[in-house]
Amino acid sequence: MARSKGKARSEAARERPARRGASRAGGRIGLDVGAQPSNRAPQKYKGEDKGPCRVLRWDIDSLDLSYRGELSDGMLDRLDGLKESAKSDNEAERAVAQISIGNHLFAVAGHGRGRFRYVLTDERFFIQVSKGGTLPLAYAQVSSEYLTSVGVEAAADDLRYVVNSLGRVEGDERVSRVDPCVDLVPSIPVDTWDVRQWVTRARNKACYWTVGDRFSGWRIGIGGAVQSRFYDKVLEVNEESHKTYLFDLWAARGWKEGDPVWRQEFQVGRAALKELGIRSVAQLLGKLGGLWTYLTQDWLRLALLSDVDSNRSRWPDHTFWNVVAGVNWSELPQPTLKRIRPSSFPRDEQIFTIFPGYIASLMAREGITDWSEGLGVAIHEADIFHRRQGRSLAKYVERKAKVKGRLLSTINNRVNDPEDRKRIAQNAEAYRKAKDGE
Repeated sequence: MARSKGKARSEAARERPARRGASRAGGRIGLDVGAQPSNRAPQKYKGEDKGPCRVLRWDIDSLDLSYRGELSDGMLDRLDGLKESAKSDNEAERAVAQISIGNHLFAVAGHGRGRFRYVLTDERFFIQVSKGGTLPLAYAQVSSEYLTSVGVEAAADDLRYVVNSLGRVEGDERVSRVDPCVDLVPSIPVDTWDVRQWVTRARNKACYWTVGDRFSGWRIGIGGAVQSRFYDKVLEVNEESHKTYLFDLWAARGWKEGDPVWRQEFQVGRAALKELGIRSVAQLLGKLGGLWTYLTQDWLRLALLSDVDSNRSRWPDHTFWNVVAGVNWSELPQPTLKRIRPSSFPRDEQIFTIFPGYIASLMAREGITDWSEGLGVAIHEADIFHRRQGRSLAKYVERKAKVKGRLLSTINNRVNDPEDRKRIAQNAEAYRKAKDGE
């Protein structure tokens, strides 16, 4: 599944594995409900006077849900038509390959994904849709930004409304993947741990460095039903995900720019969730404490090396790991993100460096050093160029904006379609009633 949060693939592509070890394979899973900067800057550690690390936040970073059911005939026809529009060579026709559901404006892709016939995306959900039957009606990924903004329960309720609009849904949603995580500021070095200190049920371990030989983290259980990632989150934000909203969330908990932040994150897939007795969102929320206990005590722990005892199961936990394992999941943080700006959005540093860079190239070519003159010449020359191509510069830019706005779900290009306006009004009223419990 493609995800803006394709952390596993992006980390592996960016970094080189260093050393690997192996440990025993685990048996069947059991679960009881427990108690609930600069990219290249060196890490700064502040001693152990205040403990081995400080917790900044803990949350669910990724959530995949699936729904059994059957696509309605009317929605099948609509999605088929929109999918064909998305394939068109005509930009104006591609721009209207959109569908409004509730308060969502989804872009409809011109292709399916695997055995799923349709793909719908907006800033909150990535939804794969089938006709139903042997396949789930919908398989959806919830963006980490949206989870941070509204929380797991509200995001799941919103998604359920969207999927209900596609057709007939059978039963509760199924949790197909969940990634619980905790962000910490270490006060001790984290790049000196021995591979043997990771006591785990997983079959493989790997640690990574960047090309510049900066240690960037560990991955354990790669490809398994349960996986662990312990990694330099500041480095990952700056070089991969660009989720800079995290800086503000951390700062609210006392983080200062330049301090290291490391994330311990687990990825738990459907097979493991089934054995853990977690199928629905309600079960997930009720068992988060027990899930974290299983992950940080039974499946994986960081231990202190012992030269006198060869049985690693008896090695005591590292004090750092005691903090990780001690997170209280009965107290999930309240939603704090006010504005959702997905990492797929063009960033200011892209827009406002590329655009002036092209102006500077034109100015250099024409021998111009004054910015105002250069900007005026650029617009004038662009207008002449597009007129020679038989089109208007303004219309060209507006058309491109509509195409990009469809992909980003920021511009509704169907707003003037009479049938769509009627459906939007009906959907909005139904959505309001559903939210209000009417």
